[in-house]
Amino acid sequence: KTVEGARGFFVVSLSIDCPLMDRFPDALIFQLRSSEEIVVDLTVKNLAMSSAMVVTHHKKNNPQENQSERIKIRCIELLKLLDSNKVKKRLDVLLEATKGNGSDLKFINKWGYDDQQINAISESIYQVAT
Repeated sequence: KTVEGARGFFVVSLSIDCPLMDRFPDALIFQLRSSEEIVVDLTVKNLAMSSAMVVTHHKKNNPQENQSERIKIRCIELLKLLDSNKVKKRLDVLLEATKGNGSDLKFINKWGYDDQQINAISESIYQVAT
């Protein structure tokens, strides 16, 4: 119900090596939908950050690439299960930022993502629709 609570939940649930989180239980989805505005926003941001980190870890041949990839996939799958109109609206804002426009540009610039990372974020956004 709070941003802090949701952040804490996602820190653990998206990164933990647990097959249960690879297919979100219906009861969990029901609960996440009850705080959908917070959940959609945080999941979209986690999608962006994990997509960018996959690129970073790949460049450095860092084994954490697999964990970032897992988080990215879980974010994509979770976004597919939430309200499609809210998800689309929020992803459109992030997509605009990958093109250098809009309110999420501050988020993109804060982390100093390079062109390859921004491209990976954009690709992940489109994966939600497939």
